[in-house]
Amino acid sequence: MEAKGRILVVDDEMLVRQGIIHLLNWESEGFQIVGEAANGKEALDLVHLHRPHIILTDIVMPVMDGTELAKVVKAMYPDIEIVVLSSFGEFEYVRSTFQSGVADYMLKPKLDADSLLAVLHKTAQRIPELRGMELAGESKHSLDYILDKLISGYSIPYDRQELTSALPYSDFALLIGDAQQLGSATLQRSEEWAEAVIGAGVQQMQSPMTVRLLSHQDGQIRFLLNLDPEAKADAARLVRQLAEAGASSGRSLFFALSRFFTDIEAMHEVYANEIMQIVNHRFFLSNRQYLILDELKEQGESVSFDMEAFNAGLNRQEYPQAFERLRSYVQSMPGRMDMDMFALKSSLGHSLFNIIVSLLHFHYEAASLDESKYEYFRSIHEADHITDVIALVEKFLNEAMECVTGKKAGSPAFQKILQYIDEHLSEPLTLTEVAKLFHFNASYLSNYFAVHNKEGFNEYLNRLRIDKACELLRDNPALSIAEIGSKVGYSDHSYFTKVFRKLKGISPSLYRKNQ
Repeated sequence: MEAKGRILVVDDEMLVRQGIIHLLNWESEGFQIVGEAANGKEALDLVHLHRPHIILTDIVMPVMDGTELAKVVKAMYPDIEIVVLSSFGEFEYVRSTFQSGVADYMLKPKLDADSLLAVLHKTAQRIPELRGMELAGESKHSLDYILDKLISGYSIPYDRQELTSALPYSDFALLIGDAQQLGSATLQRSEEWAEAVIGAGVQQMQSPMTVRLLSHQDGQIRFLLNLDPEAKADAARLVRQLAEAGASSGRSLFFALSRFFTDIEAMHEVYANEIMQIVNHRFFLSNRQYLILDELKEQGESVSFDMEAFNAGLNRQEYPQAFERLRSYVQSMPGRMDMDMFALKSSLGHSLFNIIVSLLHFHYEAASLDESKYEYFRSIHEADHITDVIALVEKFLNEAMECVTGKKAGSPAFQKILQYIDEHLSEPLTLTEVAKLFHFNASYLSNYFAVHNKEGFNEYLNRLRIDKACELLRDNPALSIAEIGSKVGYSDHSYFTKVFRKLKGISPSLYRKNQ
């Protein structure tokens, strides 16, 4: 049997790797893609496993770059040839790799099938096992090649009769094992383990079933099940067996079984638009090791968060009610299949930020909470499960409540004064009138403002009015400058302009123009 050149593709961009993998019918050209990796460290694991003849590698990658990879591989396996893929601006990196024994290089922007083949065949001549290998010419596509193209969404001609003879039953389903946290070598061993468990399970079934291992992608082990309709219950049982065996052996694997379909060409749609959504919803199903799409129950009425009511509560300093509104919303998330993980995390980040802004605005002692906000945002963004997010939000709300009711709280009377000023900006406000309204001595209130607010009454009032004016200038182009000045409490247009220029450095009209 003619030797095939084993190729390992290494690039930190998944789309680049997939573009290379699907660029050619590798088998018909005498080559075989034996693996893909996102950095040099992952690549080394696969080098030990597969001993490729040729490595196609990017230069600039995280963890271990192409230069370091070339040095290590050439030191351990001098017979492996390396072809570097680079961008225009990376020639200095490329030149350094040649000192490590790199065979050739190609520019990514000029990467095409003919050029890549020419470089690979030239490189193959340096390998004794492959020396003399020629273009194989047209050959029939293998079943693995056809299935790999179909699941990736590529259109490819094939003999339906031959496909039917290999996959003789009427129904299909996709079985995905998600192992994104595993390294390349561990993923390979998990794939072999899953294949063995499935093989043993199929032998025990009453109804016939054919299982094809598909190429793994981006940390996923993928199988195509071909079965008769009466074997659907066996397929579901097989998934449960896999999950139980994985849990008992300590494997971090999550399995998902797609709906059943009858047209093999629907495989990409089922994979990309259905089963990937299931895998992504692991976030909301913390304690589940598997999901079967046909067994998912219809969700109840969708849950939404009234951000407007939440913010209104913050503005009125109704913190217990606002916090409880957010807490109840987050605690309703486990088990939801109609929510988007990224949208939820983003919404929660905004809500926590708004709480901090409100506390600082009303002069509660929330500086430490403000300093830790980015750690909260990062932890929520990186959380794997909804239970982790619930704990983070609860911790944040407890700290925020301490600012309101504990030792960190400001004077309740002073908070009421600040709230009154915020709500009556458009009215003529004076220190004397506000002090009288709240039963304060005017000089005492003036001093209190300076001590606790770090700015005097008039400075505070002008800053709030000008901030509100900026908002109106941005969002209400139909309002004139004079109208906006009046709406924020300045009956004298020239005085409004003077104060605006003093605080913002430019006139109101120029500010609007810049916006």
